[in-house]
Amino acid sequence: MTVKLKPKQTIIALDVSSLEETKDLLSIVDKDLFRLKVGKQLFTSQGPKAIDKLNSLGFDVFLDLKLHDIPNTVSKSLENICNFGVWMSNIHLLGGQEMIEAATSTVKGLNSEMILVGVTILTSLNENNLVEMGFNSSAEDLAIKLAKLGKQNGIDGVVCSIEDISGIKASLGGDFLSVTPGVRMLQDIDDQKRAGSIYDAIQFGTDFVVVGREITQAKNPEKVLKKIESLIV
Repeated sequence: MTVKLKPKQTIIALDVSSLEETKDLLSIVDKDLFRLKVGKQLFTSQGPKAIDKLNSLGFDVFLDLKLHDIPNTVSKSLENICNFGVWMSNIHLLGGQEMIEAATSTVKGLNSEMILVGVTILTSLNENNLVEMGFNSSAEDLAIKLAKLGKQNGIDGVVCSIEDISGIKASLGGDFLSVTPGVRMLQDIDDQKRAGSIYDAIQFGTDFVVVGREITQAKNPEKVLKKIESLIV
């Protein structure tokens, strides 16, 4: 099976503390082919001005803060995030039903077009970690349960491991979005215990793949970008 990507299906994770570190990279990233992810590291360093800068360059931004707090705090935080003009943001589904409801109601109430997805289980966690935390379900079963809870309460999709894509799609339908982090052109798991290749992620049916350090820390990031671009139709 030939693996093909759609334009903007690949999200580059800017896991840096300053946009200055990515100045050269951003100059060669095609905004019509790639989206960008801003996580806690960059956001806690530069805040909304990082979003403003990337928006001004014409990029779609996924703000990855994994909001997980009491419902009112998450709601108020999302009010601010909706004003940033980001393409997508997320909450952590382990916050429970009331928190999820508060989050989706806030976005809907603001008539925001921002996509809101829910994190299921971090890709840095495996079965042993879940047992240590008191969970009796497998990682995949727990991810599917959380995805169902999210969908029932208005979430647009989930952030999930490559191992959980098929089960979530089978249970919740192809229209329920999946965003897969820890994806690489080459298999090198680093601190991601449930990760895999971009080829597997696409074959399993994910909607978006997130590629980070393989690009941002590459000796030749242009070469990696060109390899991904060769898969885009």
